[in-house]
Amino acid sequence: MSGRQALDLFVEEARGVSIAEAMPMLPLSGLRFASTTGEHVGPCPFCGGRDRLQVRPDKGWLCRGAAEGRDAIGLAAHVLGLDQRRDFLQACAAVLGRAVPDGQEVDEAEVRQHAERIAARQRETAAKAEADERAAHDFRLAEQTKARGKWLHAQPEGLHLTYLARRLDCYARELPVTPFLRTAPIETYWHGQDERKHPVELLVGPAMVAPFVDPSGAVLGCHLTWIDLKRRPKFRPLIPDPEKPRGDPLPSKKMRGSKKGGLIPLVGFLELDGQILPDPHRHRFVSGEGIENTLAIAMAEGPRADTIYAAAGDLGNLAGPADLSGRFAHPEIKKPDKNGVLRPVWVKGWIPKADQSPSDAMQVPPGITEILLVADGDSEVYATASDMARAKARLGADGVNVTIAWPPRGFDFADILASHAYGH
Repeated sequence: MSGRQALDLFVEEARGVSIAEAMPMLPLSGLRFASTTGEHVGPCPFCGGRDRLQVRPDKGWLCRGAAEGRDAIGLAAHVLGLDQRRDFLQACAAVLGRAVPDGQEVDEAEVRQHAERIAARQRETAAKAEADERAAHDFRLAEQTKARGKWLHAQPEGLHLTYLARRLDCYARELPVTPFLRTAPIETYWHGQDERKHPVELLVGPAMVAPFVDPSGAVLGCHLTWIDLKRRPKFRPLIPDPEKPRGDPLPSKKMRGSKKGGLIPLVGFLELDGQILPDPHRHRFVSGEGIENTLAIAMAEGPRADTIYAAAGDLGNLAGPADLSGRFAHPEIKKPDKNGVLRPVWVKGWIPKADQSPSDAMQVPPGITEILLVADGDSEVYATASDMARAKARLGADGVNVTIAWPPRGFDFADILASHAYGH
């Protein structure tokens, strides 16, 4: 076989290598496997970050805001800092785990033996990927069952009512009826693992429990908000991060089970035969990232009898995935890469990713003709504005009238309500 033919075979073999096969060949040891999603998540070897790189072996990979792809060669080029066009053969060599052919003739028997080894490895990888997917599916179902149980066993009348009353300044107005919010009197905050790979308990205390509901009305997850009524104004417990004792504390909110494609029902929902469904007589929809901010709008509006109020849980579930062609460099923030070179932080753009599945982001109930999206003014402004614009574009694609309500910079609407309680 000629050197040119050997090189062509080399490239052909590399194109046939799956992401799952290539991963052990690449510097991806910092990724952790998320059983609920089937993704490997962690810092990008090239860009850095904490959870910037997401690899789903059966679907593709995404370096948030920087690049994405569906093949192993592109992943290798990205994490190794290679130019995929100029250094294409080096990326092929990385996924195959051997050097680029030197142009010399190759013995036919050697080529056949190598092809047989590749085929055997592909069969093994396919079997492992199938087993991993089954395990991830079973784990997902188990987590959803646990999350549903947490909500079902929580108390309808509990500390969450006091928390919301203080958080939203209900001394001068009535708290909206939110029948699906509950209290877990004793809830453990787990974070990280110890040297024996056991989960670490950081806090035990009361938490507000809210369900995540899919479009069919089934509870597929839960949202937990730990409460400390001694810590004004937001009543969040202080939870230091053991890995960063001098850094920012950990968030006082967590989610269990599944959330993508679901929503947190607040006002305007009915429970029918164990399912939580939107009132079909209401045509207006109000939603924000958090429970408190969305309820603040409900209080300011009455709440309105024609409106469904729901929270998305986080900005990703509200905005949905982005088309990376619309990404842009943050105008102010740069971060050093692994070599210490300052590089721009990429921000997801306002263009929604095409061909999204209903499980990719929160879905609006049928029959809605008007949507109000509630923004947070105390989050990073450029990324938040881009996410909110993408949510508007996604949810308004079918001609629904969508507007965005912005609080003053540095505040959210719950802060504005609460400020009256403390004379600010």
